Amino acid sequence: MSNSMTQGNPLKVMLQFAFPLLVGNLLQQTYNIIDAAIVGQSLGAQALASVGASTSVQFLVLGFCMGSCTGFGIPVAKYFGAGDLKHMKNIIFNGAVLTAVIAVICPWILQILSVQSDIYANAYSYLMIIFLGLPFTLLYNYLSSILRAVGDSRTPFLFLAFSAVLNIFLDLFFILVAGWGCAGAAF
Repeated sequence: MSNSMTQGNPLKVMLQFAFPLLVGNLLQQTYNIIDAAIVGQSLGAQALASVGASTSVQFLVLGFCMGSCTGFGIPVAKYFGAGDLKHMKNIIFNGAVLTAVIAVICPWILQILSVQSDIYANAYSYLMIIFLGLPFTLLYNYLSSILRAVGDSRTPFLFLAFSAVLNIFLDLFFILVAGWGCAGAAF
């Protein structure tokens, strides 16, 4: 669903577009907070240290990848606003190809990870699972960027809200029921 950002009351249009973005950013921050809280309470300090040791690397890689996907939305918005759907479709295709390339390149950051030996195994499994899911994270961020570029910030927010709630239940299931430890938090 696309929304024109050039018609109607500008303040109202901007607020309607920005509110889901703001709340969505808050929801994204809950992912790691919830993982840390559940891991810390269920698995103890060593497991929490493993997740914590991987957080900065995770933010570095995911931040770069998400920023790239957001950047791909800029030319989409430009051509959508100009009514040039042919160029917009070409940009979407090229952005999808670049997103796939980024998904392949990003996990190389694991090679430079240096953490204490007593938490390395859990940190490694946590990051490996996060990075294996990276193509899906990139796909979500890329599609969200396209939807936002055509004026729809609500649909990506709804998917994000659903996934934040699902994350809580799956964390509890994979950690407490399945007994997967730090790997369960990553799944």
